[in-house]
Amino acid sequence: MQQRQIIAAQFQQLQQQQQHGQFQAQPQQQSQAPQPQQIPLQTYVQAAVAVGQAVPTIQTESSGVSSPQTDGAESSKLTSAVRTVPDRTLTKSRSDFRPKTAIPQDLTAEEYATQCNEAAIASRLSPYHLHAGEHQLLREHINHVQVTTYLHIRNGILRLWQRNPLVSVTREEAAGCAKDYRFFDVAEVAYDWLVRNGYINFGCIEVPNTSITLANPTKRRKTVVVIGAGMSGLGCARQLEGLFAQFGDKFPQDEPPPHVVVLEARGRIGGRVYSHPLKNQNGENLPEGKRVTADLGAQVITGFDNGNPLGVLIRGQLALEYHNLRGDESVLYDSNGSIVNKERDELCEKLFNDILDRADCTGNETIELQAQGLDSGFPTLGKTMDHVLKKYQDILDLTPQDLRIINWHYANLEYANATNVDNLSLSYWDQDDGQEPSGPHTQLLGGYMQVPRALLLSPKPLDVKVRHPVKKVTYSPDDTGAATVECENGTVIQADKVVVTLPLGVLKASAVEFSPPLPDWKTGAIERLGYGLLNKVILAYDEPFWDVTNDMVGLLRDPLGDPVAQESYHVFRGRFYMFWNCTASSGRPVLVALMAGDAATQVETTPDSVLVQEATTALQKMYPTKVVPPPMESIITRWRKDPYSRGSYSYVGPKATAEDYDLMAKPIGNLFFGGEASCKSHPATVHGAYISGLRAAGQVADAMLGEIRVPSPLIPAKPKLEATTARKRKAEGSAAERARELKAARLDAWETSLNAALIESLGERPSKPGRSGANPFLLYQKDHWFICKARCDEARRKATGNSEAKATRNEVRAALGQMWRDAPDEEKRPYLSETEKNKESNAQGITDFKKRVKDWDTAAVKFKKEWREKNPTEPGEEERETIKLAEMEKLEIKRSRKLNGYAEDSEEEEY
Repeated sequence: MQQRQIIAAQFQQLQQQQQHGQFQAQPQQQSQAPQPQQIPLQTYVQAAVAVGQAVPTIQTESSGVSSPQTDGAESSKLTSAVRTVPDRTLTKSRSDFRPKTAIPQDLTAEEYATQCNEAAIASRLSPYHLHAGEHQLLREHINHVQVTTYLHIRNGILRLWQRNPLVSVTREEAAGCAKDYRFFDVAEVAYDWLVRNGYINFGCIEVPNTSITLANPTKRRKTVVVIGAGMSGLGCARQLEGLFAQFGDKFPQDEPPPHVVVLEARGRIGGRVYSHPLKNQNGENLPEGKRVTADLGAQVITGFDNGNPLGVLIRGQLALEYHNLRGDESVLYDSNGSIVNKERDELCEKLFNDILDRADCTGNETIELQAQGLDSGFPTLGKTMDHVLKKYQDILDLTPQDLRIINWHYANLEYANATNVDNLSLSYWDQDDGQEPSGPHTQLLGGYMQVPRALLLSPKPLDVKVRHPVKKVTYSPDDTGAATVECENGTVIQADKVVVTLPLGVLKASAVEFSPPLPDWKTGAIERLGYGLLNKVILAYDEPFWDVTNDMVGLLRDPLGDPVAQESYHVFRGRFYMFWNCTASSGRPVLVALMAGDAATQVETTPDSVLVQEATTALQKMYPTKVVPPPMESIITRWRKDPYSRGSYSYVGPKATAEDYDLMAKPIGNLFFGGEASCKSHPATVHGAYISGLRAAGQVADAMLGEIRVPSPLIPAKPKLEATTARKRKAEGSAAERARELKAARLDAWETSLNAALIESLGERPSKPGRSGANPFLLYQKDHWFICKARCDEARRKATGNSEAKATRNEVRAALGQMWRDAPDEEKRPYLSETEKNKESNAQGITDFKKRVKDWDTAAVKFKKEWREKNPTEPGEEERETIKLAEMEKLEIKRSRKLNGYAEDSEEEEY
């Protein structure tokens, strides 16, 4: 308990300082003693993560909701085991590296390959193909055969990271993914590319620091200014700090690593992620230490799988608890309060989806269609969908209720895009389709703002200056000069690089002046992309009058005018169309009403009292047997009026294309850009904003460190042993050698096609399940490591008199062993009990695994036999010609040997 109180107090102090804008640039004198607010936070953050301390913002508790420890069904296989980490207190040179040390010897080649492939997919990378950035880097250094070697090593490094993102991957571990010393350069290049581009070693962790602390540096310390402390800005700043530490040895020896400064206009961090604390903080359903909040901006995590980096942050590093949303149990109410028939709703939803599909492919043979829009040259999704719906009305007897249901789905689409569907490009509105994360949608217990706050604080506080709205940025278009950032409060900062993560709405309003003005290609993208609006009406009660097991309920809206005319529904269909039940995530009975499409704009000018009364009336119709009281507290968002947001998130406007997102992301000299509106693959999302921050940090690092150096040759030739017999070594450029290469390439491609077809048909071979902890001491060690480390670090500092001293891993291990031996039986009992349960679970998992593997192998043998019979491989024209040349070459060699008196070759060559 004492440790909990200490950790909670430390965090509370840091939170209060952040809320009062006290995170300013620290003095650069190296000799100053650390101030209390500068205590490294990794100890406190990770201790809270490990043992569930009562930390207000970053912690985990054991409960019935999903968490990385309890979410067994949804947890990725990749996080089933914790990797062994080399001692980071030792500095090892490359000569100490050993191949294969990061490849588990107890895994089969198939199991290891499957885990590596899954890690690549979980990192938004293809396991089988180079990323465009990798291709650009390597295209002149490796051939198509060597690409496979690179991908094997790259995927192996990703596997290390995905299996334990709480600890950074080292160069030694990356080299251990290579199977031969000759591939160390490949591992080095893959490691550098993955680190710089934010695929490994990102988030709230300590990373290897290769920079040298200089008492009296002779060169000026460079400065990077990040404008905006939202998810993109904080993610970029945190990533830059990590990159400058990991590549600190790349800077000149007499130059300290760059200083990163974040400027935020508001008095808080988070940007459009904001968890507003409710007045009544008596949260009955929240774990100890969590605040009772309502998310005014971003609220839902749209799945952790398929490459969402928030999964690494939330589940792998911070261990934040979350609530899985159950959309399949939602109820839809009609405008009069009656429940809509489920079958009728499903039929109307199918019709809506068909309308949406036909709008995307106008010209279908069954209905005569054409694209529609206010400007014939730029058709919109909404106008075209209305056109399709009217065609259906000519052949179907659609009732007014059918139209209300269909327009409810219109409103849901407007919620996803933050605008009326009439404003969406017909051709590109869904340009990011297929990129979405997978898995259940979730809400964080205690509010989404825990994530940006963690980026701010861990592993040590960023230099964030709140209440510093920027009014002008002077930059160098050719990156030959410095930049200047001027704030409205008079602060002026000279910078070497500037990263702009301002919302698209702020850029559209020209709220910040750029000198020289941004080029036309940049301003054109800003103008063409749309910036939408979503508002919320948040209602907090003392007691729930609704079914708290339903996470969401829908409400149909009446039209303004003719109930069978589609145009009558445009204005009101998104008004209170959905109520989110946020009791689980907020800790108190809270309903959040969504105002989408035109309704979001209406909120900006409607008084609070009118909106609250309208919501109360609607809820009373939905629950006629209950008494719906006025809310104890209500909060209305008006994001358009916020001068530092001016809206919610981006969409693809009628004149925009997918390439406009790429133009938004493109740097101009020493001016870089981030934000969700610059993320082509994941726009309008929190994870998209974070990904854009990682990308911008990589661009800045490339500009300051230079491009990644690729050795030539990247893969040295395999050394050949001198012949010890009379047989002489064959020439490397011979036709026989070429024939063997062509045959090997053909068979390799054939096998690759076979494996791809096999995976497509049967899926990946089942992976051996990870073993849950079967050693009680290891479970105890996981929970108490950082607490013990903090004590050992303190003892080391006292013993040496060095305020920066840290205990070695071996010292911490020894102290932990003593703690376990001294622990009373009641403290050990939970770990012993958990060990027994884990043993039973492991045994059952292995039994199930063996059965699945046996079934898969049987099916695979049959499939491979049938596939080879249907797809025989034959030499191509070049290979056949080369074989002929090789035969002639062989005959010539034999003839030459006979003439010169050499013995006949006893070995027959095969090509």
